[in-house]
Amino acid sequence: MQEPWSHLVARIRSCATPKGRAVEGACSLEGTRLFERALRAGAALEAAITTQAFLDDGDERSQRLLSDLRGAGVELQVVPDDVLVELTEGRSIGALVGLAELPKAPTLASLATGSARFLAAVGIDDPGNIGALLRTAHATGARALLTVGACDAFHPKAVRTSMGSVFKLPVVPFTSLEHAVEELRALGIRSIGSVSSGGTDLHRLHVPPTGCAMFMGSEAFGLNESSQARMDELVTIPMADGVDSLSVNAAAAVLMVRLTQP
Repeated sequence: MQEPWSHLVARIRSCATPKGRAVEGACSLEGTRLFERALRAGAALEAAITTQAFLDDGDERSQRLLSDLRGAGVELQVVPDDVLVELTEGRSIGALVGLAELPKAPTLASLATGSARFLAAVGIDDPGNIGALLRTAHATGARALLTVGACDAFHPKAVRTSMGSVFKLPVVPFTSLEHAVEELRALGIRSIGSVSSGGTDLHRLHVPPTGCAMFMGSEAFGLNESSQARMDELVTIPMADGVDSLSVNAAAAVLMVRLTQP
């Protein structure tokens, strides 16, 4: 006989893959802070599992969160401790794991008003990096994170690393760089590519008043030559001798802050 929580646990496990998330129409989320931020962002939370120890925890923050989840109509199911430990791989960020409805991606045209700024990730397959870029894009006022190719913004690790930004910042996916640049250009938005050398010095970069998107390639390879050729401009961050690049998220933070300046 199956335990009453077995089906929910199976759904959470399924959401570890893009195919599973497509079937479930949901992504998984984990930990006290992420649930708090998802609730504040108005994310559509479906259900969650926890342990009896977490329910009995007298901590004020935990009890407030549990009350808020119940108030939001989130179904809470109690599982054995070892089930939760397996799902979380032993992480100690709060004994809560659950499902949130996948947000519907808006159209780029609906976001491209005024002097819109976008951060774009191209072929970045590390979900930790994608989650960090989501957080950076959100913090620096981007309208959305644009993803091209093998970028998985709703991978469980990306969701955790985003610290809730995935529920506040739109994610607009593109299957190809060509499609992304063409759509941006049609909307009057300039595409700028980040390169480790040979681009316009960051301090001399002219920030277009009509809007722009900053494109970041993978941490290992950056933007390839074909991708660079599609950009309206390339930009390089000056660095000390002996250093050839920053981490992709550090570079994105520096570049996006520059885009907020006149």
